[in-house]
Amino acid sequence: MKVGITTWGSEGDVRPFIVLAHALVRRGHTVRLDYSSVEDRDYSGLCASAGVEARAIGKEYFASHREAVHGDMARAFATSNPLKQLGSIIRSTLDPVTDEMFDASLELARESDVMVGHFMTHPAGAAAEKHGKPYVLIALAPILPSKHFPPIGTPDLGRLLNPLLWKLLGRILDGLLKKRVNEARARAGLSPVGSLLDRLLDLVHTILVPLSPTLFPRPDDWDPRIHVSGFLRMPDSVEPWEPDAELRAFLEGGEPPAFLSFGSMLSLDHARALESVAVMRAALGKANMRGIIQAPPEVAEGQKNDAHASFIVRAPHAQLFPRCSVIVHHGGAGTTQSAVLAGRPSVVVPHVADQFLWGDQLEKRGIGVKPLPRLKLTPDRLAARLREAVGDPALRERARVAGEALANEDGATRAAELIEQVS
Repeated sequence: MKVGITTWGSEGDVRPFIVLAHALVRRGHTVRLDYSSVEDRDYSGLCASAGVEARAIGKEYFASHREAVHGDMARAFATSNPLKQLGSIIRSTLDPVTDEMFDASLELARESDVMVGHFMTHPAGAAAEKHGKPYVLIALAPILPSKHFPPIGTPDLGRLLNPLLWKLLGRILDGLLKKRVNEARARAGLSPVGSLLDRLLDLVHTILVPLSPTLFPRPDDWDPRIHVSGFLRMPDSVEPWEPDAELRAFLEGGEPPAFLSFGSMLSLDHARALESVAVMRAALGKANMRGIIQAPPEVAEGQKNDAHASFIVRAPHAQLFPRCSVIVHHGGAGTTQSAVLAGRPSVVVPHVADQFLWGDQLEKRGIGVKPLPRLKLTPDRLAARLREAVGDPALRERARVAGEALANEDGATRAAELIEQVS
């Protein structure tokens, strides 16, 4: 098949699609990936290593508006209201590249047999429908209605009342997105849609939720066209890595260290990155632990390594996490599943959206301590969570068992097989 793939967002929104594209290429398909990196990150090298043809959409905008985008993201992260956060993110990073994404998607759909798109790349869905191509939607978080759980950021009211919360969310999403979706559909010569969540399955062929069923079993009230296909993890062969001499010496210089990072979102907020790194370093001292702290280049390069802390800019989670004792992270779906795959307990410091869900999930499963929301982060609180995570043998054992279960899954192959069935 010829498969066109479109994604948009932060690193956690782009890397899974590279994994999926790589899996399809390995199975003999021709794949082209269009990505919009809100961090203005260049994925050409990684895509080349994966054997994937790729192009960056909106690159000029994100490069020329870097400071403005960072400022908008900083303000979004400063609120605990997920809907305000989403609205700010859409206005700052999606709306400005929608036209370019639409034009690129029209070209991609015309040349493809199947289109695959991120939940938020609505121009790709309109382009697929205009050209009569089946559309596979990728939802990186459980954002599809079920009586078994509430929408992200709302309390669980049980199976009788959770559907009401989903109805409310549907109206809110319509307020945020319906006008935008229908504008793209009008450009494609398509009729407008009503409620987005109610019509979603009418607009797509298949929905893939690429989460580990070990962590998120498929709800029994989902439509058969919705599949929990498994974690899309990057193969070591695509991203080979070995620690440099300094980091190797640190890893081998004592007990396995903690790993601490809030992901690529810190690259969007320099002031928050500096503050977060200071809290992490102070927490390590209070917990009397060694740790590897990942931070953006402009922050990491200004820090000094010592016996307690080693700073890095990048390292593949699959290779580094198993060498650590505990993973402190923001709760992104990819980092969460990487921590579980490594068999290590988590300390989740959620900032936005589904990160709160993952923090709660890990705590409920006994493989993570109680989440520490970003707005409540202090050195003392983080140190206490660190001591709890490494000092509880039962928690560590549960994390090890969960890691073994996840290691037996092959989410990339399963997702590729489901896409093949579309044709």
